[in-house]
Amino acid sequence: MYFSNKIKKIIFTFFVLQMFICPVFAYNQTTDELDLLRNELSYIKDKNSPQYTKTLQKLQKYINQHKIDYSQDARLKDIERLISQQKYNCAVWELNSLIEEGYNLSLCYELLGDISYKTMQPSKKTANYYKLSLSNDNDNQSVLFKLAKIYLKENKNILGIEYLKDLTEKTDDANILALIEKMVKNNITPKNKYEANNLYEILGTIYIKTGKTQDLLNAYNKAIILNPDDIFLKYQLGDIYYKLNCANEAISVYDSILEENSADSQIRLTKAELLAKKGNLLSANKEYISILKDYPNLAQAKYGIYKIYENKLTPDKIITKINEIENKNYTPSNSDILAFADFLEQMNDIKGAENFKNYVENIEKQKLLSQKQQELKQQNKQLNANQTKKAQAPKNNQNEIIAKKQQELKKQQELKKQQEFKKQQELKKQQALKKQQEQKKQQEIKKQQEFKKQQEIKQKENEQKAINAERERAIKKDPKKYQEYKKTIDKYMAQNPKNAALYCAIANTYRQMGEPTNAAKYYKEALKQDATNSDIYYNLGLTYLELNSLETAKTNLIKAINLDNENTKAKTLLAFVNQKIVTKIVNNAYSKYEAKKYLEALNILDNGIKNYPKNAQIYYYRALVYDAMERNGAAIIDLQKAIDIDPSYYMAYYQLGKAYEKIGDERSALVAWERFLSIEPDEKELIQEIQKKVISLGEKYY
Repeated sequence: MYFSNKIKKIIFTFFVLQMFICPVFAYNQTTDELDLLRNELSYIKDKNSPQYTKTLQKLQKYINQHKIDYSQDARLKDIERLISQQKYNCAVWELNSLIEEGYNLSLCYELLGDISYKTMQPSKKTANYYKLSLSNDNDNQSVLFKLAKIYLKENKNILGIEYLKDLTEKTDDANILALIEKMVKNNITPKNKYEANNLYEILGTIYIKTGKTQDLLNAYNKAIILNPDDIFLKYQLGDIYYKLNCANEAISVYDSILEENSADSQIRLTKAELLAKKGNLLSANKEYISILKDYPNLAQAKYGIYKIYENKLTPDKIITKINEIENKNYTPSNSDILAFADFLEQMNDIKGAENFKNYVENIEKQKLLSQKQQELKQQNKQLNANQTKKAQAPKNNQNEIIAKKQQELKKQQELKKQQEFKKQQELKKQQALKKQQEQKKQQEIKKQQEFKKQQEIKQKENEQKAINAERERAIKKDPKKYQEYKKTIDKYMAQNPKNAALYCAIANTYRQMGEPTNAAKYYKEALKQDATNSDIYYNLGLTYLELNSLETAKTNLIKAINLDNENTKAKTLLAFVNQKIVTKIVNNAYSKYEAKKYLEALNILDNGIKNYPKNAQIYYYRALVYDAMERNGAAIIDLQKAIDIDPSYYMAYYQLGKAYEKIGDERSALVAWERFLSIEPDEKELIQEIQKKVISLGEKYY
């Protein structure tokens, strides 16, 4: 009996262990087989070979047989396991597959970079993966930090510091900031003043974000002691004191800057602003006047003087203060005061503008009142005269009639005179208004011209910066090859006269060198010679795509197609660019949607639909926003539009059924969900959910 019970316990224990061990063993066996197949695929270089196709089919069959979750999310999660188990070939193959599908490109490239780093690949290759990650997500903080570490390890301080600087500005994570601070203090030795200044700027940003005020000031004061002639550091220290509301310290720093550069208007403006805040109005006024002597039209200086005397002097006296620098005998007219009111509106000081307008209005009212008083006085005088005449009571009726006629005539003359005076006043008013409008128009034109000029200067500066950066990258990438390309360009440049083909050759060479900004410049020169060449516009569109200027790329590709409707490569590239723009629109809107900023999301999607009225994706996401706002009718309309454009858009059918369900229209929901299931979507959980609903509603309505 005892032996029998013992055997029973052993059998029971065996079955219990089998329940736990077998699934684990089965899982390991499944994943091992899956990994073997992926590893085999990773070694086959030719994806068009029969061997690759056969192995891929085997993999797919295995996934289906074992019902493995092979969705993109699941694969990405499995890649983390592969990396932890050092199955790098499998992970690389899977990551490249996801990249081909366009899924989560930033993370995929980042993981490829991590694998490259772990397997001790050349740092250049690792850095390129991280750069590809950044090109898909500029704010990927972990990648910025990894790139900085790579370049600093290779003693490429300039690049490493730039990535650290970018990361410091973008992150508010205290742990990341602490890591950067430690790295800057202990692991980086600046090679020159430029690097040192950037490191102090990084520390300054960290101390501002972490509230370490004293550390911040100590860092900059120490930097200035070491570099007393470095005006850039002084600018930053002054700015820090300004932000901390340390007026006296900021003014002291600004004074030291002005000793070296007295014409720095921005520093003087800031100093004047601080003096005014301290209540030292005379000194502030003196600074503003000093600025206006050098820059008579500087708006901030004029506005600064206005703010000093606001509520202390009348508008005409304030304008006199501003203009007496150029003309001591200056007396402002009402038109001048109204013009200054417009200026205040441009400075967004609406209240001040209203005060100035009301001041002019009151002056006009006082003038009219004075005129009326004069008229009344005249009428009283006339009435007294009439009464005197009446008292004398002339005996002769004829004389009385004559007197009445004369009185009537005088009355008419007076009335005519008043009408003429009113007419003249109205004419003057119209002339003043016309003059004011003309002045305003001229100011606006001048402002637009100045803005355009500044934009052009800024554009040229940015273009040159881009060219310099691209050139630096190209030289570092392959110095020998760069010199070969440079010789080719020099040869082209020496040829005269230059035609469209020659400019295209120069542009093509710059593109090969990795200088797309220069390439765009010379394609434009080619277009000046041959404005109807479709291929030049195509190449220009391709170049702007490389520069990530999607809208400009689109414009040039449309021009290429308009010139040659048979330009299929331009049409293909345009479709790709349009999809990238749509993806960008949807991503921007979705981030607002997740943050529950529904009106902002709607605004983005509305503009997207204006430009892409036949894109199902935009309508679908707008429907999601409408759904979140409980605007079920609008959501249904947009989902139906999405389906009309793309009848295979199964998620639109799913959401349409949900929307009908919300408003109680179960029959329409049933139809939408039946269509959803008929497309055979991949989402297993959604299929199970909808199958249950369809069965339940089918029993009710069929």
